[in-house]
Amino acid sequence: MQRGYVILIAGAVLLISGIVISAVWVGYFAGTIIHENAILSGVSIKPDGSVNVSTQVIDTSRPLTLAINVVRNNSATGGQIPINILRETVLNPNGIIITSNEFTKQFIMTFKPAITGKYIVTIYNLGDNNVSVDVSAGNLPLISANNKVNFNSLSGVIVGIILTIVGIIVLIAGAILLVLDRRRIGPRIQTSSSSATTNTVSETIVLASWIDRFIAWLIDFIIVSIGLGILFAAISIPFWIAFPQMFESVNMNMLFRSGGGQWPSYIISSLVFMAYWTYFESSRGQSLGKILHLKTTDLTGKSIDVKTALIESFGKAFLLPFDVILGWIFTNNKRQRIFNRASGTIVIKVNEGEENDTSKNVTHLKD
Repeated sequence: MQRGYVILIAGAVLLISGIVISAVWVGYFAGTIIHENAILSGVSIKPDGSVNVSTQVIDTSRPLTLAINVVRNNSATGGQIPINILRETVLNPNGIIITSNEFTKQFIMTFKPAITGKYIVTIYNLGDNNVSVDVSAGNLPLISANNKVNFNSLSGVIVGIILTIVGIIVLIAGAILLVLDRRRIGPRIQTSSSSATTNTVSETIVLASWIDRFIAWLIDFIIVSIGLGILFAAISIPFWIAFPQMFESVNMNMLFRSGGGQWPSYIISSLVFMAYWTYFESSRGQSLGKILHLKTTDLTGKSIDVKTALIESFGKAFLLPFDVILGWIFTNNKRQRIFNRASGTIVIKVNEGEENDTSKNVTHLKD
């Protein structure tokens, strides 16, 4: 059996294992929330009215989390939605009020119960209009006794995510190896001696084509984007399960549609891409997408250091369209992006297992 098929099978096993482990963990997490939380959805409260929900506490070492979301106001005047003031109170099993707070929109609070028994949450409508609310009260696996995120509860999904990402990478690598096994690339670097009496050696470095570089970038983009998507989904799923109405509320939609909700995700994603390219191109000259015999080097074909890779990767991660377009215009003789030129790097085509130990006289040849 060809090595490509073996790698494809291994990748499929890893991918399926990761998906199964993640699904089992999410199912367990959802079941825990359902059994250990009292949940009300879309309950309407009239003016001067109230609604109660109770939750049973059997372990005082775990914090109690109360989450309230205002879904909508049912009446409006003058085309405007009025703002209702609400108040929450929590009674412990002895009938003592332990919390009391007023709010108008979302309200989330976590506290450690002192005794076991039934805790009663009451939400009062202090406004003049009907209002609908979602309420969740109970224990969340993500919250530990010290009111911090309990990463141990995420161990299952983290393992599943890692296996899924590795499986995707291995599948892509296997597919590429199958292609490479059927298409052996000939020598890409030619060396010649200038005369029999001198030791000067001339070497030709073959510059990678823009098409090959785009394919390599596309592979990298798919790999990292899938990894980021799985990671963000894994982080969001527990909260979405716990507070589904809050994620679907008008306020949340307006937040993500606004520019302020897009910039943080863009910056985080770009930083991950930059770190990915910096690590691979400084350590081995090739990212996962460049295993199609492409390599990032300096102008003489030698490996680059972390600082150089960081500069080169910044433009690719944050300013790619401008980086490439300006590169086409001003640096087309060496097929450099602007940040390639700023870092003194090029992308070349090499043989499998070939090391570029170039000489003093270097000629750049376009593929």
